[in-house]
Order: sequence, then C-alpha cells, then structure tokens
Amino acid sequence: MPYIMVMGSLSAHHLSKDEGATVYGLKSEERATLVRELNSSLSVAIAFLSDVDRTVRVTQKGITLVVVNRLHALFGYDVVSHAMAMTNANRELISFTLYKKSSSNTPGHGHSHGHTHSGSSKSHPHSSSVVTL
Repeated sequence: MPYIMVMGSLSAHHLSKDEGATVYGLKSEERATLVRELNSSLSVAIAFLSDVDRTVRVTQKGITLVVVNRLHALFGYDVVSHAMAMTNANRELISFTLYKKSSSNTPGHGHSHGHTHSGSSKSHPHSSSVVTL
C-alpha cells in the first residue's frame, strides 16, 4: 500500500502535551531504516519500532514535521493531505497522509510530476505547458 500516515503534535510553548509522532503504514524495512536514521542523526534514541502495531513511535517533542521531511527524503513519500484538530484536553494534533509513487520511476527522478507529452523525455518542445523543476 503506497499510503502512510503520520500523526503528531505541533510544538508550541503553551502546549505541554506534545508527545512526539507516530508513523503508520510503513513496510518493515522502511520502519527499521527510519528508526535507524532518526536515532543516528540526533545521537539519542528517540524513535522506537513496534512490529506488532507496524508503527514507528517518535518520542521527541516538536519532531512531527522533521519526520514527514525524512520520510520524503528517505523513501520518496509526498504529502497529499493534512489535517489539524484541537482536542478537549487542549492538545493540538496534526496528521499527514503521504503517498509513494510507484517504484517504476527512473532512479533519481522521484520528483517528476506527470510528463504527458509524446516525445522523448529529452526533447523540450517550445510550446510545452509542463514545467519540471
């Protein structure tokens, strides 16, 4: 399944209940890689993996957006939607739904956005409306 979800809190000084983030839907090897990457980059064990729940739990406050960014950098997941809510316990929650494009893309071209012209990928017609950065 190419969709995953990250749920966490926003870091704000007046919100003391920030409990980090949880990542749902990663494959086993992706979970292990994410935990290894987060723990080694911060030199502290902040990420823990649960094979029973198939989740990665990150306990560091204010790290939700960093986790989303790492998922994109490591595995090519792109954010497709996000939502925010304030609970009755004065806890601000945020969730991100991320999508991973099929792995049939050429390596290094994970950021391409829908080339639809019929010419070869190296040709650039002067009237093309597709812009790739």
